[in-house]
Amino acid sequence: MKLTVLHFSAVGTTLQIARAIAQNFEGDIDWIDLTVPTNRQKPLSFGEHDIVLFAFPVYAGRVVRIPRYYFKQIAAHGALAINVVTYGNRAYDDALLELNILAKKVGFISVASAAFVCEHSFDIGLATGRPDASDIEKARAFAVRSFKLVQRVVANAALLTRYKDKEIAGIPGEFPFKTQFRHDFGGPLVPTTKDTCIDCKKCAVNCPVEAIPYDNPLTTDAERCITCVRCIRRCPVRARSIDLPDFIRHFQWLAKTFQARKEPEMYYLFEE
Repeated sequence: MKLTVLHFSAVGTTLQIARAIAQNFEGDIDWIDLTVPTNRQKPLSFGEHDIVLFAFPVYAGRVVRIPRYYFKQIAAHGALAINVVTYGNRAYDDALLELNILAKKVGFISVASAAFVCEHSFDIGLATGRPDASDIEKARAFAVRSFKLVQRVVANAALLTRYKDKEIAGIPGEFPFKTQFRHDFGGPLVPTTKDTCIDCKKCAVNCPVEAIPYDNPLTTDAERCITCVRCIRRCPVRARSIDLPDFIRHFQWLAKTFQARKEPEMYYLFEE
């Protein structure tokens, strides 16, 4: 068996969870970073002896839209899937359910799903420092159990037939999905650049959606930008930020309201 890890991790925390899970797989592993635009150009096809780990962040209660669109280029042909989302301690809303539906639609059999808490990408004091040691340990425990289920399904044709059209029970969420949360912040929710910019181009090179022109990194295409804040995190002189007053007040409220620690939630196709 081979494991393929398909991940999108603008600020790196989702990748930490994906690594903690994948480290418990005994076999060959392929890594495909969908944060890199060129990695989203090639269609993918899998088969019954393949396992795919999806690891995506939650943006406004839904799976981040870039990898969500990439599912149109994936054909599963009965491959097994492990579906993981990460979120910033507010809620993952419909995202995990959505990821399972996306996987099923292209032909995957999902054997396990989980939602893990990671530091909020906006760095507003929500889940700071997560995933921490406890999160990583739980991710590894989730991996051990998930890969045991995978082995059972692969080794037992009758079991595979039995669960081929089944869905993982208990995953919260609503379908049709709720409209993504939208707020009027008094302007486009995209980073702007201060005059302290040193024109190093790191923001343009690292933008997952190529919203920052390489020849003019002082600007951002508001239509392309997904507000992943990767450019803000990668700027060596902190020249990029989102300074809308209404936005700042909203996230101050979020940071105050959702401080209570939330733990990972895990779901499985069947009990061992």
